Amino acid sequence: MDNVNKPTPLSQDKSSTDKPSLNEPLQGEPLQGKRLQAPKLEAKQLMVAKWLSLAPLYKLPVTLFRYVFLAMDRVLGLTKIEMDKVINLTVPVSTGAPLLGTIPLNEHSASDSSHTIANRIKLRIYHPSATKPQKTLVYFHGGGGVIGSINTHDHFCRYLAKHGNMNIISVGYRLAPEHKFPIPICDAIEAWNYINTNHQQLNINPQHIGVGGDSAGGYLACIIGLHSLQTSLPVQAKVTPAFQFLIYPMVDLQGLTESYRRFNKQLILTRDLMDYFRLKYLHSLDEVTLPLVSPLQAAEISESPKSYILTLGYDPLRDDGIAYAQRLKAAGINTQHQHFDDCMHGFISITKLSARAKQATHNIAMALNSFNE
Repeated sequence: MDNVNKPTPLSQDKSSTDKPSLNEPLQGEPLQGKRLQAPKLEAKQLMVAKWLSLAPLYKLPVTLFRYVFLAMDRVLGLTKIEMDKVINLTVPVSTGAPLLGTIPLNEHSASDSSHTIANRIKLRIYHPSATKPQKTLVYFHGGGGVIGSINTHDHFCRYLAKHGNMNIISVGYRLAPEHKFPIPICDAIEAWNYINTNHQQLNINPQHIGVGGDSAGGYLACIIGLHSLQTSLPVQAKVTPAFQFLIYPMVDLQGLTESYRRFNKQLILTRDLMDYFRLKYLHSLDEVTLPLVSPLQAAEISESPKSYILTLGYDPLRDDGIAYAQRLKAAGINTQHQHFDDCMHGFISITKLSARAKQATHNIAMALNSFNE
């Protein structure tokens, strides 16, 4: 049995019998005196990270990296859970009309008025039980905007659907470098609009649809609730999410924090790998200060819906995530912030090897379940 650190005041690591409540806003806390990381990364997670470090992921070609990510999840991740119903469909998205502002779109998405197979994205809808849950989470997978897919997160979405007691709609947005910034954002918004417009056909309650995701998916999710950032885009969200569920989100690509600089070896996500994603996702590193790239830099985030945000002790994105949680609380947003100080970014993909990772994954599902209250 793996050792599980005792939660500190910032480490709100609740058991499955003690679901976090979102009924009351949690007060923001200063970082001083709080344990941001355990003395050591949990042993089994460290073992996997050391193994992956033998062939650094950031040196892989994108196509190979995508296969490796899927293989890692299938070999080391969660076991597949059967659902009452799983529906696969494709929906049309814009091919990329020129923006009103100065942000360029990739030539791979040249303007075209028709909806061809090249400009359709996949949705996968998970209904966990015959008695449909009242609430739905629209989920965007992680992977730095470069790797990841509906398939890499299939088992995780099934887990969230069952244990979170919620319909999950997983979105297969287009990826960089084939489709650079801001195309993944536009795809996320268009999928969100499609789901809300077609809620009857999708058999979901339009009053209770939230957004969420891990890492880059959390980044896409938070932008959907920030309408003020969308004015330069060719599409805007038509409906405000009922809630947002952000799992170790990527909220600032400037890379200026202590955690970004420090965590660069023996982890699934390192500084070098984040640099790999930044260079693939962006047209130029000059874009890192744009709020659409780094929503932590947005002047105003008070329009965000009630929120859950998870941060981790061993993660280059840790400090930005904590800062975003504090900004949400300071803006008066009902926010639940959990911090697992002995876990690393991407632990949801190695639950077969790490009992701690499996427990932490269950804690995430219980946090999602709390939105049913």
